[in-house]
Amino acid sequence: MACLPLRQVTLTSAYGYRVHPVTGKYAFHSGIDLRARNDTVFAVLPGHVSTVSFNPLLGIYIQLDHGELETTYGHLAQILVLPGDSVNAGSPVGISGSTGRVTGEHLHFSMRLHGRSINPLAFLTLIDIAHE
Repeated sequence: MACLPLRQVTLTSAYGYRVHPVTGKYAFHSGIDLRARNDTVFAVLPGHVSTVSFNPLLGIYIQLDHGELETTYGHLAQILVLPGDSVNAGSPVGISGSTGRVTGEHLHFSMRLHGRSINPLAFLTLIDIAHE
C-alpha cells in the first residue's frame, strides 16, 4: 500500500533542470517541491527511518529506507520520528516548514531507486490514480 506525502498535493517546482529560485542559476532539481503550510507529512511507503538530519540546502530532513527505494522529505519544521523507527504508508513523519535554502514554506520530496535519483511525480501520479 502507498500514500501521498501530503493530504493535498500541488506541484510548485518540477523534477529536472530549472532556474533555481534562490541562486538564479540553471541547475538540476533532484526532487519536486509541493505546496505546504505547516502540513503533516506522511511516509509514502512502509519502511524505516534511516536519517534525520540538517543540511544547509535541504534544511531539516528525513530519509526513509524502503529497500531498493529511498525517499527524502526536506525543509521540515518538525520531525515526528527517530532514526531506526519503522513506519507504515501514511504514518506522520514530520511537519512542513521553511528550513534550509528556500524562498518560502514547502515540502521538497525526492526518491532514489538503487541509489539513482528518479522523478517522484510519476510515482505520486500512480498513487493518486489508484486512490480515485
